[in-house]
Amino acid sequence: MNLEFHPAVQRDVNEIMAYYLREASAALADRFYTELLTQLARIAENPEHFSPYPPSQRYQRAFLPGFPHIILFRVKQGRPCILVIKHQKQHPRRGLNRF
Repeated sequence: MNLEFHPAVQRDVNEIMAYYLREASAALADRFYTELLTQLARIAENPEHFSPYPPSQRYQRAFLPGFPHIILFRVKQGRPCILVIKHQKQHPRRGLNRF
C-alpha cells in the first residue's frame, strides 16, 4: 500500500534530524531515521494495526520505539495519509488540520 504525505512532513523530519545532529550525534539521527522508515513501512503494510489518536478517532498514531515522537496519520479512501511527525509533548492538535 502506498503512503501519501502532507508536504510539511518533510519539514518535520528535517527539524527532528537537525535537532539530533546538533544536540546529540549523527548516529542517533541515523537511528531515528531508521525507526521512522520502519514505522512508515508498518503503516503502509497494515494501517489498521495502529491505535486511534485520542483527540479524534479519525486519526491514528504510531510511536517511534526509543524516541519521544509519534507519526499521526489518517486513512483516506483506503490509503494512509501521513499528517505530522512530532514530539509527544507538542500540542495534541498540532498537524491535525493538514489534510
